[in-house]
Amino acid sequence: MKLTMDLKAWEEGFKAGEAGRLMSRCPYLAATTEAWSYHGGWIEGDAKRQGYSYSRGTLPAARGDASD
Repeated sequence: MKLTMDLKAWEEGFKAGEAGRLMSRCPYLAATTEAWSYHGGWIEGDAKRQGYSYSRGTLPAARGDASD
């Protein structure tokens, strides 16, 4: 089984994690590609918020990211 990242859901999760919102507030149904993508983004956004290294993977860099 191959999962494909949902870029929109990942970005939403990243922004939520970066803003300090709760991970449990995921707007997608559990066990969907969107929920998986959202949670992956949330983890990276939360790491950025806390000052840890984070990765945008192969996603385009957003304005203000250290990689700009």
